[in-house]
Amino acid sequence: ICIVNAMEGVETELNALILEHLKSRGYLQSSATLETELQHRKFKPLPIVQSPGLLTKFLLAFEHGDRAGFFNLWDQHLPLPLKNGDPTCQSLEFNVSVHFAVYPVRAGTGSGAQAVQDFKSYLENRGAVLAQSQEFAMFCALPYVPDPSKHPTFKTIFTDLWTIELKARLEQFLRLAISEVSDAPASSNTRLFSIYTSSKGLRTSGTTMGEVSTLQKKLSDQEQHYEAKLMELQTNYHTLVGISMELVETLESSISGQQITSDYIHGLCSRLFGSAVQQGIDLTRPGTTTALLRASVTALTQSVQLPQRPATQQQQQQQQLPRQQKQQQLPQPQQLDYSKMKSDLKRSSNTRKALLLQAIRWRLTRSLAPVMDGALRDFISNDILGCASPSSECVIGALLCNGDPGVQEQAARLVNAFCSMGMGRAYITQSTHLVRTLCDVAIARLDDTHTQRNVLGSIQKISLKKSLQTLMIDAKLPHWLIEFLKGVESLSDYSLRYALALLMNLTLRTAGKKACIPSGAIILRLLGDLLEYDDTEVCSYVNGILYSLLSVPELRSEGKTLGLGELLSSSIKTSPPEIKSQLKYILRQLGSDSTVQEDSGDDADNEDDEEDPEVIEGDEEDTLTMDESVTGETLLASEYQFYEVAKPSTLKEPLAAGPMRTHAKLFEVPCTRPVTPLNRPYSAAPISCLSPEMGGRKAARSISTAK
Repeated sequence: ICIVNAMEGVETELNALILEHLKSRGYLQSSATLETELQHRKFKPLPIVQSPGLLTKFLLAFEHGDRAGFFNLWDQHLPLPLKNGDPTCQSLEFNVSVHFAVYPVRAGTGSGAQAVQDFKSYLENRGAVLAQSQEFAMFCALPYVPDPSKHPTFKTIFTDLWTIELKARLEQFLRLAISEVSDAPASSNTRLFSIYTSSKGLRTSGTTMGEVSTLQKKLSDQEQHYEAKLMELQTNYHTLVGISMELVETLESSISGQQITSDYIHGLCSRLFGSAVQQGIDLTRPGTTTALLRASVTALTQSVQLPQRPATQQQQQQQQLPRQQKQQQLPQPQQLDYSKMKSDLKRSSNTRKALLLQAIRWRLTRSLAPVMDGALRDFISNDILGCASPSSECVIGALLCNGDPGVQEQAARLVNAFCSMGMGRAYITQSTHLVRTLCDVAIARLDDTHTQRNVLGSIQKISLKKSLQTLMIDAKLPHWLIEFLKGVESLSDYSLRYALALLMNLTLRTAGKKACIPSGAIILRLLGDLLEYDDTEVCSYVNGILYSLLSVPELRSEGKTLGLGELLSSSIKTSPPEIKSQLKYILRQLGSDSTVQEDSGDDADNEDDEEDPEVIEGDEEDTLTMDESVTGETLLASEYQFYEVAKPSTLKEPLAAGPMRTHAKLFEVPCTRPVTPLNRPYSAAPISCLSPEMGGRKAARSISTAK
């Protein structure tokens, strides 16, 4: 009975297939005769459901703005490797998402708030990677623009031509990507027709089960081959890691005087090349080992030929381009309308000014090194801060004096970010008006705020030039620093280090030393209290300032009165060797009868050779948060994107950093010049401006955390 029922079920389905095909082809009389015969035999054919083809479903969803229906079909019928690996598929998916985001506005069906929200969700998930490309980066601002149809950046996507071209590309792609879609009308795609064409395709292709089995065997052999290659690469990788670790240990040992033997080199070569190759190594001939290593790497590179797709005409043209032209085609940040930016920095609301200053800084602090360098050059060539303009046009100087604390803080953070890089320092120091403004802003307060920290950090970074040192001393900055350091217990580590580093730079000048004479007892007492500070870098700053000040007879006499000698002797007993050596020089200075040496008449500025840090300052503990506001790159892309290259302003030269000359002699030997506190994890570490005998060393400018 079960077999009979199964056969009847199969025959019923076959009858339904034939009847469906006859009706779809217009054989109405034949189909009516068949239905009569089936009823006579008491067969109940399956109901025929006429449905549009898959391609038609896609295009109808596209035309009617049915985002959910379209992407349900997209996810159901397109294989995952195609969606994740094919650039054409990914590009179409992004453009179709843009189409659905603006469809309500184009069709006049409503505000489209839900469509924009869906597009925003897409950007944060499936479209996040593609949104970073140069082609689609501008669409990141689409959800935040109030009326995108009137915005010049998005005007194209609201035209009928853009929609028609997108639909044509989509239809062409779907015809190739979906095997169920054919060029025949939807009515011809009956189930019987599909079964026939599928079986015919197998016959005409000549593919037999034997050939399929052969292909499977070849695939299995290739898989085993590449698995063996993978194991070999993993083994070689672990071997190289082990050798690298040994070489680092050997280099460390060689610093302490241990000799590297020829047996050790032979052992390494044996592990790298094998015992057969080892016999051909002659250690008496310099460069033999490295030459052999380079030859092996070259041979390995030439032997590995990965399968590649045939190059398209566009790829072939790309390969023939000169190297310089290829570099110019690398993705770069969008060109900005600098005239509008400078205008908004002068005349817009305080909220917009603060957000724009933050966005400019983020392009420097949150970009990779090549992009950051290009962005900095663009900012400087377009004189974004007004440092190359007359003092009345210095935009950043006016912002530092703005009455709004948020604007003032963001301006100080941006200047600090510029001063963290050599090219930025050269640009900032073109404007003595700006330097004078920074000094005025610092002197106006004694509290330790975020604005004050960034202003202090900026001043310290540019305090190596003699002309600027003179300006700072004339502005009574040494006196202010002494007053500022009186509240040492309430100062952050950042402010303490930069205040001491700045005072150390200024006291290298004779005028700076003399400016400290009226407050000699106060500063010497403060420095004495910091002699045994628990940070050796702070102690190095303190020692450098003490050595400079004690070259002045009046301050040396004041130090003896305060019992500084006993304090130094006590600190020597408990200090580490590096600090102990510095304290001995200071104690010797305290007991000498030397007089202060006047500065030479040469006011030429020292050149700035300090390397740019990996972390640029200015972002630490940024308190600017605007709910529902466009910020960062999104703000720049939506409001200030510009497609014409701005004309560069005339700048003073030079902007690049060069080799650095030493400031002076702090002790009886040449010393390294004072530099900026070092970038160190978790705590900002200051530098020493002392001589090599005092443990002086050069360090980077940036501090990773401003507490």
